[in-house]
Amino acid sequence: MSDYAPHDVEWTPEKVGRIWSYYGGSPAHADAYFSRHSGARVVERLERDHGLAGKRILDFGCGRGDLLAHLYGRGLAASGLEFDETSAAEVRTRFAGEPLFGGVTVATDVPTPLPAGAFDRILLVEVVEHLLERQVAPTFAEVARLLAPGGRVIVTAPNEENLAAARTRCPDCGAAFHVWQHQRSLSVSSLSALAEAAGLVLVEAAGVNWGPKPRLARLRGLHRLLQPHLLCVAERR
Repeated sequence: MSDYAPHDVEWTPEKVGRIWSYYGGSPAHADAYFSRHSGARVVERLERDHGLAGKRILDFGCGRGDLLAHLYGRGLAASGLEFDETSAAEVRTRFAGEPLFGGVTVATDVPTPLPAGAFDRILLVEVVEHLLERQVAPTFAEVARLLAPGGRVIVTAPNEENLAAARTRCPDCGAAFHVWQHQRSLSVSSLSALAEAAGLVLVEAAGVNWGPKPRLARLRGLHRLLQPHLLCVAERR
């Protein structure tokens, strides 16, 4: 008797943890992590346009530490916040001898144990699209709490992603899900609205291309090909 029954995965924090434990433990997927292949360009632009030197920087949802590595490579001190103890332990080991490493805090939910107003720059890089619906508004509220007056949050995410194009279905149980656990498609306006709803003031919001220019022959969804990602910067006044 088959247990196959087509259905959508009902994501929970436990299920999210399982899929990222799989990806995190798979060397074959290491180069697919956004901060690994594009983090250097993100840091370069933020350093140029929004000032990172001398700032108290937090990588919110730091994962395995790929973005932190790019920050340290440019001589920038930073701390991490992570919601998975296994990933946090990997970060501690990875940067044990790095003088710019400010440590990594583990939180099970928001609000986190970090003190209010403790950071000048918070990097929320490729995080928002993964959050469960109930986590979105509290996450932006927590970012606002952690920012010092005049501090800025820098958010990146896929631009108007076609979620259906990356869905797959388990041939064993019938569960359908986005292969990278994305929960929502975001645009310049929707991402900006999330920041503003937390009481933050928009500084910059635009489509961006962090990597090589795509082939112009592919005309369908051209704006997403030319600007496949979003950059949103908002400030606490």
